[in-house]
Amino acid sequence: MSWVSAIAAYSLPFLGVVLVITLVHELGHFIVARWRGVRVEAFSVGFGRELLGFTDRHGTRFKLCLLPLGGYVKMFGEQGFMRDAKGRIRLLERHERERSFFHKSIGERAAIVFAGPLVNIVFGGVVLALLVLFVGMPVQSPTIGKVVAGSPAAAAGLQAGDRVLAVDGEPVRRMDTVLDAIARDSDRIVALDVRRNAREIRLTLDLRPMADGAGPGIASGSRERISVDPATAIVESARMTYGFAVASVAGIAEIATGQRHLDELAGPVRIAEISGKAFVERGFVALMVLMAVLSVNVGIVNLLPIPVLDGGHLVFLGIEAVRSRPLSPRVLKFCSLGGLAAILIIFVLITGHDLARLGLFGLD
Repeated sequence: MSWVSAIAAYSLPFLGVVLVITLVHELGHFIVARWRGVRVEAFSVGFGRELLGFTDRHGTRFKLCLLPLGGYVKMFGEQGFMRDAKGRIRLLERHERERSFFHKSIGERAAIVFAGPLVNIVFGGVVLALLVLFVGMPVQSPTIGKVVAGSPAAAAGLQAGDRVLAVDGEPVRRMDTVLDAIARDSDRIVALDVRRNAREIRLTLDLRPMADGAGPGIASGSRERISVDPATAIVESARMTYGFAVASVAGIAEIATGQRHLDELAGPVRIAEISGKAFVERGFVALMVLMAVLSVNVGIVNLLPIPVLDGGHLVFLGIEAVRSRPLSPRVLKFCSLGGLAAILIIFVLITGHDLARLGLFGLD
């Protein structure tokens, strides 16, 4: 598939994922800003020319712009001053300072900045919880895929295709539960209730001959989804979200220390391809899982201490708390331009690699 056809075929799922993740991120900033009394002048999904928009009763302009790769919330008085129609700077008046972002406390500003990444991570967890609750939790099937010759399982008469229903009378629904129940004490005989060819039988598994560290000799052959209650869905979602966040942090650390290559990151073209394949080949559920994972990753990446990212703003606020005064506008501008340049260079490198992989430059 050529790079042109790939982008054309997968653009809609990609745009849908990007728009939702961006909307969620900016909503985090917006909601906390409104809560803390900051006047929000604009809520934009995308950059560039406005395509659609409206102004609410609070004077906030909500808009969808031409380039949908990102967005922003523009808050009143972000720098502590205003420019008039002729570009001249003036300080904010007293009633204006009450609605100004700059004049809020460091804690309030930090909360507004942190809310975007936090809501991204929480949103990813909520999507995963809903999928687990309504679609089912993916687990290793308790149906045996393989029995090791000469193992206690083989001696017990277990066969590939047997589905373990209970261990010592305790019902089981996943293979790891079966193995955990067996591993609790290896010096015993275990009763296994098994379904074989629509018939339920009980087999005796003698673990006493099992060598130290050796397993019973069974393995699952597939994965399946099981229904769970809301509490289990929330717990499982939290576990998965934590796992994705840890993996994201570990990946960033490995790239920063040179253990992984920068081209292992996915740029917009690669994400578009993955989004399209997830939707076309595996359906809506796979696309929702991808969106949840990307939302968590976006939240983590935005917390990196890079100027122009939320993490960079939090660093500036931390410095302001230590110094008891903010950094000068000149220093902030210099740092922001440096951070923006670094992000643009990374963006160009990753996108170029993605396009080369798709054959834009005549490469395989």
